[in-house]
Amino acid sequence: MSHPQNPNTHTPGVNPDIWNNFTSDPTTGVTIITADGVIAYINEQSARIFFDTPMNVEELIGVSIYDLGFPKEWADERVKLMHKIVETGERYLLRTIWHGKQQYSWMSPISHDDEDQRDLVLVITRRIPGTQELHLGEGEIDVVSSDVICLGELNVLTARELEILALLEQGMSIKQIAATLFRSTKTIENHREAIGRKLNRTRGVELAVIAQSAGLRVDDHKRQRLGGVDSPKLESSGC
Repeated sequence: MSHPQNPNTHTPGVNPDIWNNFTSDPTTGVTIITADGVIAYINEQSARIFFDTPMNVEELIGVSIYDLGFPKEWADERVKLMHKIVETGERYLLRTIWHGKQQYSWMSPISHDDEDQRDLVLVITRRIPGTQELHLGEGEIDVVSSDVICLGELNVLTARELEILALLEQGMSIKQIAATLFRSTKTIENHREAIGRKLNRTRGVELAVIAQSAGLRVDDHKRQRLGGVDSPKLESSGC
């Protein structure tokens, strides 16, 4: 990954070697984006995280997220938060389940002295399974949970099944889940079997691994479900 040459990325004070090492980290998505949602810079891992497929990142520069196939609800939520970040100068940690995997985006304003310079936000994104997120809620960090959710293979599950899967991820037994949800153990067992059939997983440990990857929480079943990203109509695609 080369050092960004676009002056709109506004990183003149960053050592190119440091920037290259940072943006080439295969576990870290890096995006610089305007408050209105136009991409000024994006690395390959960020594109892979959000599009769930490898992309030619050069084709994404200068394009609005509204024109890249993302659901409008998802784009609206992010633009609203980025405007708040630019206006207040505050940083936020945004939690999202996207393509069935939990991810956290650390969103920070990029300061500048040029009045003609667009307001930019640096977005650093990592996929973090539920087993590794406990420390993120500590300290004085504003964690924002997205109101929308893209469940990937978990989208076949009902709201109740998602709730039960989240409790299984916490290590609860069928009996404990039944008591928590005020249902019979037989009812919960039937739901667990239905989850296994739908996901083609029969062992409880396999279901727990899926739930951990998604970082499922009990209240996630209440969030608005969205589909994935439609194929973006970029110039080189011929569309």
